Amino acid sequence: MAIQSTWTPSGTRDLGVWHLAPFFLLTFALTWGLGMALVVFPDQITAIFGELSVKNPLYLIMTWSPGLVGMLLVFMVTGPSGLRRFFGRLFSLSVPLAWWAFVLLALPALKMTGALLNGTPITGLLNLNPFGEILTMSVFMLFLGPVEEFGWRGVALPLMQRLTAPVWAGLIVGLVWAFWHLPAFLVGGTPQSAWALVPFLFGVTAIGVIMAVVYNKTGGNLLFPILTHWQLNIAFWPEAQPWENYLSVALALVLLWVHRDVMFDRDKGLTEVVPPEHAVSARKPV
Repeated sequence: MAIQSTWTPSGTRDLGVWHLAPFFLLTFALTWGLGMALVVFPDQITAIFGELSVKNPLYLIMTWSPGLVGMLLVFMVTGPSGLRRFFGRLFSLSVPLAWWAFVLLALPALKMTGALLNGTPITGLLNLNPFGEILTMSVFMLFLGPVEEFGWRGVALPLMQRLTAPVWAGLIVGLVWAFWHLPAFLVGGTPQSAWALVPFLFGVTAIGVIMAVVYNKTGGNLLFPILTHWQLNIAFWPEAQPWENYLSVALALVLLWVHRDVMFDRDKGLTEVVPPEHAVSARKPV
């Protein structure tokens, strides 16, 4: 009797939808576990790691947990070669100029509009002083929040799109992403501790939908979710809470309407986490 082999060549292995559960569980366990420790044992942890800030090592681990967990799962399932192909999704740059303009110009415009609605004068729409510190913080922000995207949009979104249409996948991942931030509202020393929670939850969920549009329209390119996330955190842009949340919801609705042919069609969502060998550059924007 012939026995059918279930062996999969290493160059074609990918994560399965069942990896969503360990991804979410490990991500929340790491971030919320450390967050709970900061709430319960603030003095002891401060004595060891210093005052909580965006540069505190515990805060970095809490922030990077989605990316770290995502990369760990990719490595465990596909090995070093799969991790290399996963990172290769950063360098597939055959993306229409319109999406470069959207990420680099439209999102800063959203932040500035939110600041104007907050009452910020036009002269305050760019933070330029002290220039050196703001430039340094902006570069640092490229390596803070955007690292999350290796998990949220690198792993969770394409796996979720195997189960449902991109609009619902983006909404679910965005909602989970929003609630994942809750520990940052409970401890002092974080930007979120000064913000209103409910508008933030709506805004981040909407950004999750925007990210899903960008992701699917740029061929699953990981650089674009990273740049999108970075634009939300660049220190040159003015404080725009809470208005930027409401504007993000409006922008998400507009993008869903314009790209409804892709976003509401389950068959058009991009579902690969780790592309096969020689296939990274073959992903084309739709």
